[in-house]
Amino acid sequence: MTLANTITLFRLFLVPLLVAFLFSEAEVAKYWAAALFLIAGLSDCLDGHLARRRDEVSVFGKVVDPLADKLIVLTALFALVKRGLVNIWLAIVLLVKEAVLVLGAAWLICVKRRVISAHVWGKVAAVVLYAGTFLTILELSWGPVLMAMGVSISLAAGLYYLFVALTGSTEEIG
Repeated sequence: MTLANTITLFRLFLVPLLVAFLFSEAEVAKYWAAALFLIAGLSDCLDGHLARRRDEVSVFGKVVDPLADKLIVLTALFALVKRGLVNIWLAIVLLVKEAVLVLGAAWLICVKRRVISAHVWGKVAAVVLYAGTFLTILELSWGPVLMAMGVSISLAAGLYYLFVALTGSTEEIG
């Protein structure tokens, strides 16, 4: 278990706390939720940086890190829909895209023994989604706009990953 993988697992453990704060009626809870979401976003950057810098990139990290990222963002997104801060269509579009991506990645890993590395557009989408979600948690007006931009960029990144999967330019694992 590398330090980067430990940070990824830590991010997964933030999900229940994030949910608790997002659904709390206390006014201060949104600040705690925003802080936890910020910590999750920063830890997402940190674990990848550490894995590359320490030469500890692993199949576990390549699989679990993006799953943790998706879980955090989708959990926050659906909580924000429930609170009336985000339109449901945005959450559904992102959920469908992520489900297709996860199922496709699982098929590549299990059947083809291959994995697609993160691409710059996927990283840009994550940053924009994190920023938009953070601002929306704080109920700032630009939050939902940034979230919509992040979903759009995420869809474009998903098309790129589909192209990579179909053309066979993936990395072999194990």
